[in-house]
Amino acid sequence: MVDGVHVILCSRDAEADRAFVRDVLNYPRVDAGDGWLIFELPRSEVAVHPRKRSRPTSSI
Repeated sequence: MVDGVHVILCSRDAEADRAFVRDVLNYPRVDAGDGWLIFELPRSEVAVHPRKRSRPTSSI
């Protein structure tokens, strides 16, 4: 049985997305250090990480 989940969102602008979740949605959070925020959701948590590389575009 799954009791909780940790979700990582990959973002083109992780700082802006973290600010949105922090300031607009006002989710409770834990600072994991160096500006990495983990947001608390009921029975789960979410983090926003920068996307390391762009996806290849489809030729279709």
